[in-house]
Amino acid sequence: MEKPELLKLLDYAVATVKKAAAMALEPGMELNITAKSSRNDLVTDVDKEIEQFIANQLLEFSGYPVLGEEGHQVDSFEGRVWLVDPIDGTMNYIETKRDYAISLALCENGVPVLAVVQDVVADKTYTATLGGGAYCNDLPLGAVNSDIDYRQVVLLTDLKEIRALPRLAQVLEESRGHRRYGSAALEMVEVAAGRAGGFIHLWVSPWDIAAATLICRESGCIVSRFDGTSMDVRQKGSVLAAWPTVHSGLLYRLVQAPA
Repeated sequence: MEKPELLKLLDYAVATVKKAAAMALEPGMELNITAKSSRNDLVTDVDKEIEQFIANQLLEFSGYPVLGEEGHQVDSFEGRVWLVDPIDGTMNYIETKRDYAISLALCENGVPVLAVVQDVVADKTYTATLGGGAYCNDLPLGAVNSDIDYRQVVLLTDLKEIRALPRLAQVLEESRGHRRYGSAALEMVEVAAGRAGGFIHLWVSPWDIAAATLICRESGCIVSRFDGTSMDVRQKGSVLAAWPTVHSGLLYRLVQAPA
């Protein structure tokens, strides 16, 4: 895709996501909360309305199909496809009213080429284009530290991962500690912005991480599956996103080191 076309699409995507963020912040929005796969996997009417709004805008502007968490489907990832998570962190949206994001990516034959992650409450807009760098509110994120060890950083992960991965508990003891925000997109852009050294999660969906994967890579992070294999954002699975030497250290300690 030519750069002028990509930047035109990015401008429209950012404007659309900001309008959607205003919808999420609108007081008095009727939530109508329902459970999906489990009692803690929730969806609200706001999730659905925002996804429908974004899908309508993008389809009208670009004509490219939309894959969304709350119902929009595509036949394949051939060509250009939008991936949207209307509220990444729905539990936070319901309970704490912060730490949730709108995540939007444009993929070309399965490769993210455009990304927007909107931290709705903090009003921070993270963007990236393939080969064009990563930004927050139009300011370059710059390159992450390329030679720091995992023992010197905060890591982002979840209690489920700690329980499932015996080696992870020891790694966290050796690190500066761990945190959990409850939004994969926000946690990954924290890594891209240099505020956390790595993010570990065993199960994410394409719409969770497609945008943040590009933002991380454009800031110099390594994004792979937990076992170090290449990341295909079209598939559900694990993710290990980290600064370069943090990534290699985590990969060795968590997967490759002798038992």
